[in-house]
Amino acid sequence: MSTTNMERPPKPSYPPFNGLPDLPAIREMRERPHWLAWNYEWKVNRQGVGKWDKPPLNPHTGQHGSSTDPATWATYEQAVARAKRENLPGIGYVLTPDIEDSGIDLDKCRDPETGKLQAWAQVAVDFAETYTEISPSGRGLRFFVRGLVDGRKIDAAQVEIYTEGRYLTVTGRHVPGTPTEIREAPRLVAYLQERADQFREAQRAAAELAREMDRKKAEKRAEAGMGPSISERAAASARARHDTGGGDFWRTVNDRALSNLHAWVQSMFPTAKWQSGTGAYRVKQKDLGETYEEDLSIHPDGIKDFGVADMGDAMDGGRSPIDIVQDYLPARDAREAAFWLCDRLGLRPEDIGWRGGKREDGDHQGTADRGPSPEPEHQAEPPPPAFQARPFVWVDPRTLPQREWLLGRHLIRHYTSATISPGGLGKSSIIIVDALALVTGRNLIGHQPHGRHRVMIWNGEDPIEEMQKRILAACLHFEIDRTEIEGRLFVNSGRDDPITIAKMHRGDVVIAVPVVDALKATILANQIDVVFVDPFVSCHEVTENDNNAVDRVAKLWGRLAGETGCSVELVHHSRKTGGAEITIEDARGAVALLAAVRSARTLNGMQKDEAEK
Repeated sequence: MSTTNMERPPKPSYPPFNGLPDLPAIREMRERPHWLAWNYEWKVNRQGVGKWDKPPLNPHTGQHGSSTDPATWATYEQAVARAKRENLPGIGYVLTPDIEDSGIDLDKCRDPETGKLQAWAQVAVDFAETYTEISPSGRGLRFFVRGLVDGRKIDAAQVEIYTEGRYLTVTGRHVPGTPTEIREAPRLVAYLQERADQFREAQRAAAELAREMDRKKAEKRAEAGMGPSISERAAASARARHDTGGGDFWRTVNDRALSNLHAWVQSMFPTAKWQSGTGAYRVKQKDLGETYEEDLSIHPDGIKDFGVADMGDAMDGGRSPIDIVQDYLPARDAREAAFWLCDRLGLRPEDIGWRGGKREDGDHQGTADRGPSPEPEHQAEPPPPAFQARPFVWVDPRTLPQREWLLGRHLIRHYTSATISPGGLGKSSIIIVDALALVTGRNLIGHQPHGRHRVMIWNGEDPIEEMQKRILAACLHFEIDRTEIEGRLFVNSGRDDPITIAKMHRGDVVIAVPVVDALKATILANQIDVVFVDPFVSCHEVTENDNNAVDRVAKLWGRLAGETGCSVELVHHSRKTGGAEITIEDARGAVALLAAVRSARTLNGMQKDEAEK
């Protein structure tokens, strides 16, 4: 929790620490002198925003410890003794490459009162591949994994994966159903890495979409002869701090710097470490003179200071290369910072839009010399990320989770399915009856529901009044009572609640992250088991015949199904066949939709001879 210093919340409460339980995973960690104690400490960042943090403590002295300084680590017994003696909340364990173990944090995914997990986190637990425990707050999960895996830290995805330079609090609150030993966890790691990567890509796309929308708004205001809006004036004011002419100059410098990190990062930070798994440089906070536990990440997609990112920083920790140079080199202003970057990048400012006057030789030399020169060993370019084959891991087949069918052999929890039909054949009516069967638990037209479920129908074409008529007509026909569906059936019309989860921008697919987040939130909040999207074409604005674009949209629904634990049914039109019977290959547009779903069915009209039978 973060807040201003004037609104400091009470220190979190905790029971007396009496050591950790005797579990195989903890016994293994106890053998290594990698332990620290910890305590809650109120920390205020440079913006005056504070939160209760959990800094490590040296068990030998009781003073601040460090996850990168072995001199501050101790044995398990020493850490426990310090925690007991000073009534501390607990102890933690330091990850280092030599032990070849990794740690995974899932943040804010668990209700501390009920123990219920968010659906995506439940999927991770259900893999049951390695030791899993509950975090000190009760709101998160921690996995210890055998082997060094590629790290991730994406706050929006609630996923953090570490292999070194990090201490992890250890509670011993084992999650039932998971192993008590530290094991390899290939499926768990792949699942969480994919989740983190998808969120990172969505954030990039959303930022690009926001910039494009701002540009269009500015153009419309200019065409209408209107002055800039308040937000535009604020943005211009911020740019004015950097600009003495050449408005595109600053953006170009930042873009060029991000696209060529090797040319300048280690000139500023000789200890910066290249991470092949993320494609980023990582700079430890102790090397920056800070006391935060989190590091500075410099990635081609952007720079983030994780030390202040979750402490109310106005930019959520986001920084530009020019910002970083100003912060950590003695550059008097943005001009000097930009010129320093130009020197490292081999650019002449006047060639990329600088209009503030030609730079003097003194400027060139003075700014170029600021900051430490890189050592020879830092000049070599790090090797590119490599693809590695993953060995198959044999598990007891009896431990593999079975598919959770919800309706017949068509709808499956955690997956997407599709219904393909010509127009006017009654596919929306079939969807309504299937929804009622799921809600009531009754087999209405030969599609057997497996229990009673909570269902949401989103119809992108009809008004809510038409949906009410159809649903109530079906209820009367099948003698369904009001009490059987109340609180279990949710119905939205696209006319009132439109959904556009993706659209095309300059030939690329841009994901509408706020829309996706809102869908995820309402599915989880209402514990929806099945979502019907009718029709699929109404939920996006991508080119229907573009396989890559349709694949992105279909897999986005699949990700929602996986993260929320629901089943998603995509209702789609078929192409015109001249009255001939259709197959799933007759689905309109790109075939990528069918490749992305787990199950697909078709609806065909009954022929006269079939009716006579």
